[in-house]
Amino acid sequence: MPTDEILKYIGLFGAFLYLASYFLLQAGYIGGNSKIYTVMNLFAASFVLVSLSTAFNAASVVIQVSWILISIFGLARMYLLYRRIRFTDEEIEFVEEQLQRLPLHLARKVLDIGIWIDGDRGAELTRQGERNNSLMYLKHGSAEVCQNNTRIATCRPGSFIGEMTVLSDAPATATVKLTSSARLLCLDAEALRTLSQNEAAIATVIQNSFSRDMRLKLEATSRHVGTMNPVDTGDCA
Repeated sequence: MPTDEILKYIGLFGAFLYLASYFLLQAGYIGGNSKIYTVMNLFAASFVLVSLSTAFNAASVVIQVSWILISIFGLARMYLLYRRIRFTDEEIEFVEEQLQRLPLHLARKVLDIGIWIDGDRGAELTRQGERNNSLMYLKHGSAEVCQNNTRIATCRPGSFIGEMTVLSDAPATATVKLTSSARLLCLDAEALRTLSQNEAAIATVIQNSFSRDMRLKLEATSRHVGTMNPVDTGDCA
């Protein structure tokens, strides 16, 4: 195959990478500040630049070289940024469980709006009809979910508390109380709403985590309703 023909296909492959990266960005599969998006654009620009060796165009060369330099700068910035990021053991566990698809610097932003606390048995985490100031993540311990003074579900380790209304700032749909001592991550609700509005990647990952958590809770509630007895429907207070 002639060299010109090979270079033409290299250029077409570069154009395909450009289009593929932009499609994945718009479809929400990758973020604009993600490593994969930067790398795809770096290779796309490199392939197109190589293809211009037989059909030189000054404007196209300037554009491709600029893309390459900007991409290299972005990768270097991400490398230096990630080197400075530190997580505690319990933060790593939370990230791996709930924020696995989020870039580490964005996961750090989420954790920076929260604090870890210890909760005592009987502590009320949310109250039905009142707005929540925090989204809570139950690392250890258990809690009961009560609606209209009737226990409807139980929260186990790994559950979110307040996820149904935290992003909409609506009143809590149920009262949640700890039934044992617990370890909790409390994320400021207003700060989380702001982060979700400003960072599309955070909003997507958080919503996916909420959906998974609510699905597990619904399954647990269905099992609970199927085995209810008179004690189960007693006063939650």
